[in-house]
Amino acid sequence: MMKRLHFLCLFTVLTLVATRSSLSAVMAQPATERVAPAPRGSDDKSMLVYPNPSTGIVHVAINGFEGRRLELQILNVIGSVIYRENLSELNDRYTKTLDLTKFAGGLYYIKIASDNSSEMRKLVIR
Repeated sequence: MMKRLHFLCLFTVLTLVATRSSLSAVMAQPATERVAPAPRGSDDKSMLVYPNPSTGIVHVAINGFEGRRLELQILNVIGSVIYRENLSELNDRYTKTLDLTKFAGGLYYIKIASDNSSEMRKLVIR
């Protein structure tokens, strides 16, 4: 019983020492190495799809892609592209209105893609 108690005490002390030395090593790193990466989309690029759910007339508001060429795609639930359009000469706040009334009701995805980034949103058509 006494050996078990000594072992547990020794184990606890070693664990605390190891944890403390690991913490010291982390704290000794320069702040630039400890900073978490910026979340995706933090550079003010965004896409808003409304109204959602929709009866077929949909507005796609695009921000932060000015001066870039974009490809706008609509994909069905299995990922097949059912509509594609190239957009160019975008200003800071660009809105595109789409008439999707010919599409059957269901779940779709709207995707915009540029050379180095993309955004995707779900869309429900009733």
